[in-house]
Amino acid sequence: MSNITQFNYKEHWQQEKIILEKTIDNELWGFTIAGGNDLSFLHRHFTSIIVINIRENTLAHRDKQLKLYDIILSVNNIDFTNIKHEIALKILRQSGRKVQLLISRLSPLITEQIELEHNGQLGIFIAGGIGHEYFSDDHGIFITKISEHETNKQLRVGDRLLQISSTYNTYDLRFVTHEMAKQYIGLACKESQKIKLYVGHTRSAIGM
Repeated sequence: MSNITQFNYKEHWQQEKIILEKTIDNELWGFTIAGGNDLSFLHRHFTSIIVINIRENTLAHRDKQLKLYDIILSVNNIDFTNIKHEIALKILRQSGRKVQLLISRLSPLITEQIELEHNGQLGIFIAGGIGHEYFSDDHGIFITKISEHETNKQLRVGDRLLQISSTYNTYDLRFVTHEMAKQYIGLACKESQKIKLYVGHTRSAIGM
């Protein structure tokens, strides 16, 4: 298995300040959170506060700044990196008509959609996932090896898998466990011979 620790994945993450402001007092923010040091998300090792739903026709949905799977680092300068779930909810609910969020977002600078045909397997080996992090503080799914029989030259060792689509379904690979990633890749390959992979490259992996 190849060593991909040489690559810089910190550039895949961007921090952003978001301000949401209500027009009426009883308006809801319109997003749902999961996680907390007492209520982990998908795996006991993942305790960050993460946005798992943005409801349609709500403030957050109309505002368009907050995104699915944003990790909330702070709310009104209150640290959210090691916080209980109920306390996080209470702070958000009692924040008045205006709230400032500091979020961390998975947003690779270099992405590519790659179309592949396969004979039942993609010919790639992966590592990572929530609870089985290949890198500290990064739960991504990474390509660690590519079979010598795989002729597609767009995929590279070190690529982060973001999404896989068959002819019929699309599977999100951004926030999944290792087992979920293998399951989704297997399902996509069973559903159609042609699939699309959405990947995040690293600068070092493409020689920039």
